[in-house]
Amino acid sequence: MGDKTAFVELSVDQFLQAETSGRKTKKTARKLARGYGPILDHFNDVIFLIDKAGRFVFVNKASERRTGIPAEKFIGRHFMELIDPQYHEFARGTFQKVMGGEKIPSVEMERQTASGEKITVEVNWTPIYKDGVAIALLGISRDVTERKQAREALKRARDELEMRVKDRTAELQEANELLKKQIKERKRADKKLKESEEKYRSLFENSGDAIFIADIETGKILDANRQAERLTGRSRQEIIGMHQSRLHSAQDADYYNKKFRKHIQNELVFDLEAEVVKKDGSVVPVFICSSLIDLQGKKVIQGIFRDISKEKMISDLKGELAARKLINRAKVIIANHYKINDSDAIKLLQQESRKQSRKLKEVAQAVVSSKFILD
Repeated sequence: MGDKTAFVELSVDQFLQAETSGRKTKKTARKLARGYGPILDHFNDVIFLIDKAGRFVFVNKASERRTGIPAEKFIGRHFMELIDPQYHEFARGTFQKVMGGEKIPSVEMERQTASGEKITVEVNWTPIYKDGVAIALLGISRDVTERKQAREALKRARDELEMRVKDRTAELQEANELLKKQIKERKRADKKLKESEEKYRSLFENSGDAIFIADIETGKILDANRQAERLTGRSRQEIIGMHQSRLHSAQDADYYNKKFRKHIQNELVFDLEAEVVKKDGSVVPVFICSSLIDLQGKKVIQGIFRDISKEKMISDLKGELAARKLINRAKVIIANHYKINDSDAIKLLQQESRKQSRKLKEVAQAVVSSKFILD
């Protein structure tokens, strides 16, 4: 805008000199058109000069491109001829104010182009002074249709947004109330879950049996209780992270791994008698009850290991006593049959056990059950 104004002011100086010398308006306009028209005609904005009577002295070619009317046709015509009668009073008042030195903001007006298209132009006026008196008015008319359309589109968008905001406010309020209820329910659920977790943790830690939690994908132990530390002779820090198969002897690792995988695939509870190898190398007989559980949204395998050392000892002792009773009965039967003493009867049983490669109690059972008499 600054460069365009500078060109126009230069043209006005020529006009003023021409007026001082007494040249006529049209002659002045022709001189301006010849001297500065080629420059001003390249501007997209319409640049015009009006004398103090309101008549056009100069108009660049942009006006012709916009209206389809040759620029020379404007010369000598009053600017009011181009304005809708309903705006005459406003236009006249504005012209007088500008010529009187009053600063008037730019004005937007509707115009029709040569093709019949309606456009919006923004007009700015600047009075031209000589010896402190306004003798002409410099005007620049810019096409601001796109700017206006953008402004109107923005307003429509804002109005639409306001409507949408209003429409959404009720929905948001309703959603907010629902959210509050959900938050309360979630808090209650979290409280119950926390209580449940605390209860589980208490049972987990205080269980009389060793409990191991293992990852179903890696087989690594994720957690273990205090009883697990006692059973394995290892600290919890040592247990967590090691593979579950290391709880057993190395030669049985493949067997226990297959059991572990089969259990995961079938998602079944399984019970198993096994042996745990402690850190010091000693072996502890255990009974394992294993199951898949959900722990904080993740499936893991929980193994409860019961130390059955005492039960095993009692069972073995009972078995030994039963075997001795069986052997004594067989000894009596053989001693009576062969009329020999107890010592010789035992020797006969031992000889038969070696001969048949069977345990002594098995031979004794055969003697007792079938009244089998040794040859």
